[in-house]
Formats: sequence, structure tokens, C-alpha cells
Amino acid sequence: MSLTSQRTSYLIVIVSAIIASVYWSYGSNHQPNTRPNLPSSDVTDDDLKQFSENLLDKDVNNAAKYVTINLQSKTTSRSDRDEAPLPLLSIDKEAFSIASIEKMLQLHNNYIVESNVNEHYTAQEKQEENNLLDVITNTPVMQYTRNFLIDKGKIGRDPKEFKDVLREIWFNMYARGGGRIGSSGFEHIFLAELKNHQVSGLHNWLYFEAEEKNNQANYLGYMKKVDLGDKGAILKFHFTFRGVDKPVGSMFIGTSPEFEMALYTTCFLLRADKICPLSLNGHRFIIRAFTYRYRGKKLIGSAFPEI
Repeated sequence: MSLTSQRTSYLIVIVSAIIASVYWSYGSNHQPNTRPNLPSSDVTDDDLKQFSENLLDKDVNNAAKYVTINLQSKTTSRSDRDEAPLPLLSIDKEAFSIASIEKMLQLHNNYIVESNVNEHYTAQEKQEENNLLDVITNTPVMQYTRNFLIDKGKIGRDPKEFKDVLREIWFNMYARGGGRIGSSGFEHIFLAELKNHQVSGLHNWLYFEAEEKNNQANYLGYMKKVDLGDKGAILKFHFTFRGVDKPVGSMFIGTSPEFEMALYTTCFLLRADKICPLSLNGHRFIIRAFTYRYRGKKLIGSAFPEI
């Protein structure tokens, strides 16, 4: 064998040994990624519609049986007449004993309605937020939502991760202008805000009923209603809040806090800033969930049903 052939054979042996060493090292140390990383395009419209229908079946804390809806007359967004002299909702006291509703009501006095005023975040308020998350993450609604998001590759299997995601996107405070940190996704959607003499948010039936009872909100009539059978309704309506007109508002009525948060969270994580088509009781509608980017984080800016 020539010297050149010997050198070639020697190099082949060395290279083969290196490749084998790398292969076995990789095989023994590398753990496959068991969490899929699917883009939201892999979640079909039918997936979302089936998810929402299944979620309604699992809403064990639904309070619709304790709620009377007094629709009264229809109106339009341009009308300046009060077509509904009576309050929109009447809620039996039993509803307020439902665990997730009871915990959510404790947050009603934690926020300043003007969005351009700095919020003072106390330890007690943080604990109340944690208490709400502890209760809702143990419900069938949120457990089903977590598994759905795991299957779609949006979160890992660690239960703590799901709770951390909810805490971040819903309760992280941010500034909506003027540099003052006075807003959050939760405050905007489940309560209400005033900014530049306009009503912002207010998409929750429990808060609306409380404010109308305190003469701070006034229902003026409705434009459209979607019936959810014995699980409540979705309402598009006209109202005022703190004397400021909101020509068009929308909210679920009778559904649990975790149900609403689950739908908004899912649409935010899978279809943020896009149409999120859902179905409840056979009725198709959409949710719009908008991103608010603040200090490098993608948080919920707003979310609401559109019918």
C-alpha cells in the first residue's frame, strides 16, 4: 500500500471515530423536545368552535340561573334616548357565593377608574389576584383550557407555567399613555376605565350590575342578543358609565369569570389581533383580543365578544 493510501485510510478512521463519538454523545445526553411548537395557523376555526362549545358544557360555576335579564327596548348606537328605564340585570344573592365570583368581586375595589392615574399595587391586592387564580385554575373550565393550549403547543405541561401566563397577561400593569402605570387587561375587561373622556373596556356583567346598582352605569337599550340556553347570553348594548356615553358595548351574561377569562386567553394566545371564531349553543360569533406591548411583553390590551 502506498504512503498516500495509508494516510487516506488513517484519516477515514479518525473521521469515523469523531462522528461516532459525537453521535453517541448526542444520543445519550439529548432529550427530545416533547412540547410541540405549532404556529397558530395550525389551529383551525373548527378547533376553536369545538373548544368553545365544550367549554360551555364544563362551566360548572355558571350563574345564569341566578340572573334575570331585563332587555326592555331596542336602541341604536346613535340614539340619545333612554329606551330602558329599568336596570338591565337582577342577580340573586346565591350567585355571589360561587367561589370564583366571590374571589373576583374582591378585586372590584383594587383599581382607579381613570387610566392616566398611577395605581398603587399593595400586597393585599396581589394576594387577592393570587386567590382568584388559585380558584379558577382548579376548575374544569381552566383545566380543559390548559390541556387545549398544551395540545396546540402554546404552553408547556408544568401547571405553574399556565398560572404564570395568566398572571402576566391579565395582571401585569402598564401605561396607556402619559407614562402613568394605571391599566391592566383585567381592569380594562372585567372592570372599566375612563380615558380622554371616553369609556374604555367594561365587558363583564358582574361589574356592570354593581355599577348600575350604584347609579354609576345606566343601561339604555340593546342592539342584539345571543341566547346561550340555560347558560346565559351575549349582549350588544348601549350604555353610559360615570356620565360618559358608550355607544356600543358587549359582554357575556351569567357565565363564570373563568369561562370568560378562558375564552379571552385562548383567543389572545392563538389569534391575537385577528378574528377568533367561536360557537356557543350552536350560535357562531367572534372574539377580538388585542395585544398591548409594554416593556418587551405582549399583554392583553382588550378582548370582547362581537355579535
